[in-house]
Amino acid sequence: MLRPHVTLAVVLTTALACAACDPAPSAPEPAPAPAPAADASETPTTPPSPVVDRASVERFVQDGGSLELPDLPATGDLVLKGTVRGYTAPTYGFALAAGQTLTIAFEPSNANLYFNVSDAADTSGAALHRGEVDGETAVVTATRDMTLVVTPFQPRATARRGETGDYVLTVARR
Repeated sequence: MLRPHVTLAVVLTTALACAACDPAPSAPEPAPAPAPAADASETPTTPPSPVVDRASVERFVQDGGSLELPDLPATGDLVLKGTVRGYTAPTYGFALAAGQTLTIAFEPSNANLYFNVSDAADTSGAALHRGEVDGETAVVTATRDMTLVVTPFQPRATARRGETGDYVLTVARR
């Protein structure tokens, strides 16, 4: 005859063995908690674009001319239309960060209109691009943060006579 404490031990041993072979399904793991919203101070940002050196660009404005500081889009081209009347024309200033390239295409209404591109910080009067010599498209890459000045003009002989000409500038910063 079996003793009661032996019978109980056999039942418990069998129950434990079966539990090890066929575990009960566990509860599903809880979903991970959502990440906290990013603090604005932790959001990565691009460095601020350089600012046009307005005072330096103003040195290039001829008597009666105007100063134009158009906003260049991050991508795409900016199209500007203007007129040269005698010695008077708009002067444009564009800021570039080191490594950026400014491409300017000049489309004059007549063969007596040109444009120069200069570094606003250079007081020597030398142009980086001379339209009369270098042609109607300028490509300038900034070696440092800088302001470029674009000045449409006509030669002295036609300017002295007060002639007028229109142009279109297509400007892109990459």
